[in-house]
Amino acid sequence: MHLLKITPDCVPEPEEDSFVFGAGKVQGARLGKNGNCLLVEGAKRFKLYTEQTDLLRILEGNGHFKWKQGETDFRPGDCFEAEKLGEYEVNGSEKFLVVRK
Repeated sequence: MHLLKITPDCVPEPEEDSFVFGAGKVQGARLGKNGNCLLVEGAKRFKLYTEQTDLLRILEGNGHFKWKQGETDFRPGDCFEAEKLGEYEVNGSEKFLVVRK
């Protein structure tokens, strides 16, 4: 179980026009899907759950992750690997990408 900052080349840049967005909102956010990728827009707080590995790229907003081991700060352009965290929250990002492994 870990949440590690990784280099940006480890997480692909999203091609936003390739995402399919649902009509409604989930947890106050607009969600776009493209294969194993999820683009989250417009949520001040968004809960996720993983028993595997998620790669995250923060696209907009300063904030922090909240998870069992505490809190980890982020800013736009930061990328992270979240491995076997269980439930965790992304707080403060208006837009971010999740790649599920």
